[in-house]
Amino acid sequence: MALSSKEESVFDSSLSKSLEAVSFVCPSCRTSLAGSGASGSYHCEVCKKEYSSCAGVPDFRVFPDAFFSVEEDRKRSEAMLEVIDRFSFTELLEYYWSLSDITPPLLRRKFLRSAAMGEHRARRVLSSFQDGTFKRVVRARRVLDVGSGNGNFLVVAAEHYSQVIGIDIGMRHLHVSRRRFMDRGVPIPALACCCAEYLPFPDDYFDLIVISSTLEFARDKDRMLSECARTLAPGGALYIQTVNRYSISRDPYAYLWGVGFLPRRSQAAYVRWRRQAVYGHIKTISLRELKRLTARHFTQRQIALPDIDISVLPNFSWTTRLQIRVFKTLRTWPVFRHVFVSLGPGWEILLSNG
Repeated sequence: MALSSKEESVFDSSLSKSLEAVSFVCPSCRTSLAGSGASGSYHCEVCKKEYSSCAGVPDFRVFPDAFFSVEEDRKRSEAMLEVIDRFSFTELLEYYWSLSDITPPLLRRKFLRSAAMGEHRARRVLSSFQDGTFKRVVRARRVLDVGSGNGNFLVVAAEHYSQVIGIDIGMRHLHVSRRRFMDRGVPIPALACCCAEYLPFPDDYFDLIVISSTLEFARDKDRMLSECARTLAPGGALYIQTVNRYSISRDPYAYLWGVGFLPRRSQAAYVRWRRQAVYGHIKTISLRELKRLTARHFTQRQIALPDIDISVLPNFSWTTRLQIRVFKTLRTWPVFRHVFVSLGPGWEILLSNG
């Protein structure tokens, strides 16, 4: 599914136009930055720091992600950009995972399947704001997706909100997501590479912030939530979907039972032994930890059990389908809800102040 040079320029210009509509600040000192999406670079007059871009995506990282250095990440990004006009989104993802030498084939297949269902999950997130999952209906104009990854939420949210912005600490993921927008014929939203602990946005900027399957990867969860509280406008909401450390179901990143019940210092070694995979950068949390973390930065909190769209069940094995159906049934019974809140797969949380 190759694009003509004219089509490519249209998508590049759509990214630049989206970035022009965003106000960026220095992630270190929070001073407004000089520069723009059109110029491809930003400058802080106070820190004297220059923030460059990679193929139009600005890079505001204070530190790199857990997998690659900034230089290695740039090389992976360039590898994706070299073939982005030759592959569809699915093909590009397959190519991306084929380059990974730290992810075993079993997990690659499962990650690809998860990516294929990404838009289903995004629609479920959006519906949770309207279907009574929470006590308030969330209305927003400007929305931030923290850890936007493959663009699952962004491509769906773009149909519902005036402005959506995606950030990720991995530059390579942001460029892979561009292919998703190209396939859908959707203008590329504003994308920025940065750390969730150092958001390059002004105070009171967003009406809604979404953190889906990202909290467990944060280097400093407390600072991450502090930054979300800072950048939320009065009346705004933070939505989090995260994994329960003490879930009785399989860990979704290692596809093993019981990982969370091990001491943290033993989890990475166990996953390496059973899956030959890297796990040291993942830190799932318990319900108690979740409540303690969120209480530091938000005065109002609603916690709900996750739901699963039955339309995605054919993608799973019969045993997993059975488990999902049992969970969907029992989660509605009051006697089981308390058990699932503590030992279920995870939670949906809506946080706000005032």
